[in-house]
Amino acid sequence: MATIRDTLKNIQSKLYQGIGFSSDEAKLEARFILEHVLKITQKEIIQQSDLHIDTDNQTEIEYITEKRIAGTPLPYLLGEWSFYGRTFKVNPHVLIPRADTEILIEKALSKINVRDRYEVLDLGCGTGIIGITIALERPLSKVTLIDQSEHAIQNTKENQTFYQVTNTMIQKSDWFSALDQIRFDVILSNPPYLEDNDPHLSQGLEEEPLDALVSGPTGIEAIQYIIENAKNHIKPSGWLFIEHGYNQAMILKDLFEKNGYQHIENANDIHGIHRVTFAQYSIV
Repeated sequence: MATIRDTLKNIQSKLYQGIGFSSDEAKLEARFILEHVLKITQKEIIQQSDLHIDTDNQTEIEYITEKRIAGTPLPYLLGEWSFYGRTFKVNPHVLIPRADTEILIEKALSKINVRDRYEVLDLGCGTGIIGITIALERPLSKVTLIDQSEHAIQNTKENQTFYQVTNTMIQKSDWFSALDQIRFDVILSNPPYLEDNDPHLSQGLEEEPLDALVSGPTGIEAIQYIIENAKNHIKPSGWLFIEHGYNQAMILKDLFEKNGYQHIENANDIHGIHRVTFAQYSIV
């Protein structure tokens, strides 16, 4: 039986050669695989590096590694992924959580007073990471999470149960259609924002659901719909936060202005790219 140290090196080598990862990328994913299968921490991997791995765990490690080399994203293989300091369940029918979205959380939290009761909407919730994170960080607020996908609804409910969140409501809806005239203090959305022929679709996104990635020919169809229709579901002086593509910030600014929003701001992701635009709705 191989030791933890030897297995870690073996996974790294396979990922480095099979996918073309950098040394650091291969090391990181190899560690994630071992942490998941062996149920140990990064510190324990180092401390217990001479321990031998039993046959069943070794078989699972090899299976995950080979599937990863074949192109399956690691979050789908592990069934979970980290976001904003927590681990969330992820199924293969929803968009994989990304660190870029954490800036959406940070900016939204800055507008939600921890001592007040806000009504918050996570529009197109996917795994539920946005709405559930807001609910956990602001326990006095009530968060509604909606999505048109049954897979997304089930995934969100799984994460809701895992974190025992009690200040959330999950509902199946095609955007705002099932909400009647309910209004919210804050609306957040990470909608599809890629064009039909976006080159990124063939650069590592092949395994993720197209309907969570692609908006249409221009890439802004979903964003435009949200900005125009959120006015019917946002309270006076409420805030709308939208995650978007690297080259769409000015388009969102124009859409916000045309639809009566004020105090329009942008926020950069971890790569320094405009990733979130948000604005306050004012009823004149």
